[in-house]
Amino acid sequence: MYNADDLVNQLLNDSSTIELIAMPLPDPIATEVVNRLKQEADRHWAINANRSLELAETIVHIGEKRSDLSQMALGMMARGDALKLLGRSEEAWTALEHAGTLYQRAGDEIGWARTRIGRLFISISLNRVPLALADAERARAVFTRHSQYEKWVVLDLNTAVVYALLGQHREALDLFRSALKTAEQLGQDGEHWLGPLYTNIGFTYEALGNFRQALAYHERARSLSEARHESRHLAIVETNIAIIAMTQGHYRRALTLLHQAHELYVTESLHRDAAEVNRILVECYLLLNRYTEARDLARQVVKAFREFGEPYEEAVTLLHLATAEAELGDAAAAQVALDTAEPIFASLSATAWSATTRLRRGRLALQQGDLAKAQEEATAAATCFEAGGQQVNFATARLLHGQALLPSGELDVATEAALTALRIAQRGNVPALRYTAHLLLGRIAETQGNYQRALRRYRAASATVDRVQRGLTITLRPGFLEDKDEALRALIMLHLRTGQAEQALETLERAKSQVLLSYLANREQLRWNYDPRSRSLIEELEHLRDEHQWFYRLAHDQLVSDDGRPSSTITPSQALEEVKQRERRMRTITEQLYLHSRESTTSGRAPQFALADVQSSLSEDTLLIEFYNDGKQLWAFTLDSHSLQVHLLPLTVDALNGLLAQLQVNLAAALQVGPEAPAARNITALAQRILQRLHAALIEPLAARIADHPRLTIVPYGALHYLPFHLFHTGSSYLIDQHEIVVLPAAGLVTQRGPSRSKGALILAHTWDGRLPQTMVEASTVQRIIGGNICYDHAACRTALSTEPTQILHIAAHGEHRLDQPDLSYIQLADGHLYTDDLLQQDLSYELVTLSACETGRANVAAGDELIGLGRGFLYAGAGALITSLWRVPDDTAHTLMEHVYRSLRAGASKAAALRDAQRSVREANPRLHPAFWGAFQLVGDPRPLSQI
Repeated sequence: MYNADDLVNQLLNDSSTIELIAMPLPDPIATEVVNRLKQEADRHWAINANRSLELAETIVHIGEKRSDLSQMALGMMARGDALKLLGRSEEAWTALEHAGTLYQRAGDEIGWARTRIGRLFISISLNRVPLALADAERARAVFTRHSQYEKWVVLDLNTAVVYALLGQHREALDLFRSALKTAEQLGQDGEHWLGPLYTNIGFTYEALGNFRQALAYHERARSLSEARHESRHLAIVETNIAIIAMTQGHYRRALTLLHQAHELYVTESLHRDAAEVNRILVECYLLLNRYTEARDLARQVVKAFREFGEPYEEAVTLLHLATAEAELGDAAAAQVALDTAEPIFASLSATAWSATTRLRRGRLALQQGDLAKAQEEATAAATCFEAGGQQVNFATARLLHGQALLPSGELDVATEAALTALRIAQRGNVPALRYTAHLLLGRIAETQGNYQRALRRYRAASATVDRVQRGLTITLRPGFLEDKDEALRALIMLHLRTGQAEQALETLERAKSQVLLSYLANREQLRWNYDPRSRSLIEELEHLRDEHQWFYRLAHDQLVSDDGRPSSTITPSQALEEVKQRERRMRTITEQLYLHSRESTTSGRAPQFALADVQSSLSEDTLLIEFYNDGKQLWAFTLDSHSLQVHLLPLTVDALNGLLAQLQVNLAAALQVGPEAPAARNITALAQRILQRLHAALIEPLAARIADHPRLTIVPYGALHYLPFHLFHTGSSYLIDQHEIVVLPAAGLVTQRGPSRSKGALILAHTWDGRLPQTMVEASTVQRIIGGNICYDHAACRTALSTEPTQILHIAAHGEHRLDQPDLSYIQLADGHLYTDDLLQQDLSYELVTLSACETGRANVAAGDELIGLGRGFLYAGAGALITSLWRVPDDTAHTLMEHVYRSLRAGASKAAALRDAQRSVREANPRLHPAFWGAFQLVGDPRPLSQI
């Protein structure tokens, strides 16, 4: 004889137990069992719908064994409810329709009405909204007749969800509130629905731009989900919180929550939910200017929703794809995406989404210079959004309209549009809108000649960006800043135009120094945590790096076995694809590690930049030269301990880029032919002519300021970071013949005194499988002069860097700067590639770090004039000064030069003087030697002598 409690427990623990039940269950037991299984299936909607589906099949089986129409219908309804949550909409609709038919055959109109509830949720995906809403009205009448108020609540909840998804948020909010009031009146019977109601009310307030109310409801939902251990529903709530965080510029928090939700969904095989999180990630990537990642992920999400049979979600994702394509310069692809999405929204009568499509078309028109089209689309979209109460979208449309009006001189209307948008942005704390509104108002004021008002607006715009970027990780900041420099540039130019040189330099340096000084003051924030989750990610990262290095060698080096045949059947192109896949995953992991690092929880303070502090830190013999380009022309600020001057230079940005390209070609040619080739002399003469032109444009206009200063501290800007200033030629000599040259990424670094360490050196020498044998000789030379420990070849590992820093870290190894992925630039060591991320996990506060590896001084210039490369990693990890190479250097030359450097340091010379003397000594031994062979190295950072000799 069956016992209901025992049977339910058996079935919950192992659903396959049902197969052992050969005979139909008796009526009382069957009724209790299926009802309890249905309750459990419903509970798992908020946990894992895959489990709900298993329980539904068990109910169907029991009903079929008994030929009980009502129980079969109950199981079929449970099946449909589970399938809809798993993204199998068509199957869900069919199951719910079948369940309704079974209930009708059983004469159960309440049961039939219940099957109409679940179909509302999927009616949008299947474009059957009118049918679903009509059936919902019939169901509401049934529930009213039979006083089924709980079911009435659920019906109104799902009906309101339809309204919300179609953009009818005010109607949805009214219905949600009504359902919530009824649920609260029902007491215990309505408690189950409070969480979903709170979540959806929060979602609706969010769409209406009332983020404070939205967060309040989401927090209520979160508390309930945590108390009930509803993992899936908790992930949904936190995804909605992430959307608000993203909108308000808290990108780090948003990404953390989204990654957590995605990880849960993937683990629980909730693929439809995972796709929805990916769609939100696309939107976040767009706000962070990570357009390539956004495009690639959007394409995946579009494909996923197409396979799920959900055109609504596909169309929403297509809008994001259109934005990504437009920002990547593919207007045609953007139009295709919009053209595909538009009829989907039209077929659903989703007017708000149709307006969003028009807004995207207006943005694209503005990018293409079609002002009339942009105004038309923006006006139409704004009208729709205002009617629907969608405040943030309304503000976005008004801003677009104002931007389109500015070029035509309709300044009053543009001002009104910008002010309207700004009020909404301030009320909702939406920094993206605040920045754009302030910027537009600044441009309007500048056009009107009201420079003081323009300055206030540009400062406000820059301050908005500053507040957001302070909360970003090292991986997110450069991308975010890519399109945020217009206000800063306008501010600097207004200061220059009005003769305010000090304010111009302080504005420039606040942007450049803030990030650098923040990291230097709070280095521990860049360290990854070692909690279980982080350790798991680090282990995966190490495994990926091993694979990446192997495939990287296959892609770039022809590996052969002992018999001379290729050692792998994988072609270079196949290997390169494997490399790209691993690099994408490596980037995802490192991003998550930084999101979970101490930077996520510590609010460190950076020293504030002050011009007076820089001046007081400059020695009497030093002139600091900071360059700037305004997009067309180059400028220089010259600063010593007493005065500041600004100079407009006779060089355009285009001309600079041309000279830089010529110089790079010349250097490459010299290195290729070698120092003794017949063509070397002509190549050297050509190099000197190029370097003379650079000197004439960038240094000669500053001659009066430079004359009395033996040391020049140069702070480049933009493409100037790629120039070897010490090689500039006067026509008779190089700049380094007259001056010591020190390079800094930002002037604020002058105020930071380098560390003082105990005598000695840590020397890492790696021959790169015997290809760089001279590194061993170089390492021995350094040790002989300075002392310390050498880690040869197999001992030259990343782990060697975990020792206590001494005065000098010298690394003689192969290095490569990745132009395509500068954050993956590396130094080759025995246990793999040494990346910037590895450096940031160490204390590398040596007085001097010398990198005689190839091109370790190269970097990519990111937004905010931040340098992405290995040198940045050493500075952020605490190095006081760096000697790095701007291009590949022959081993024998590097050895000779390093020997001179260390002998000078040992004799008490400053770092700047030691490098200068070494380069001059190498050249004096061969006066006709091309500078490519002796001038690759530059000093970055603290120029002072070593603290102890």
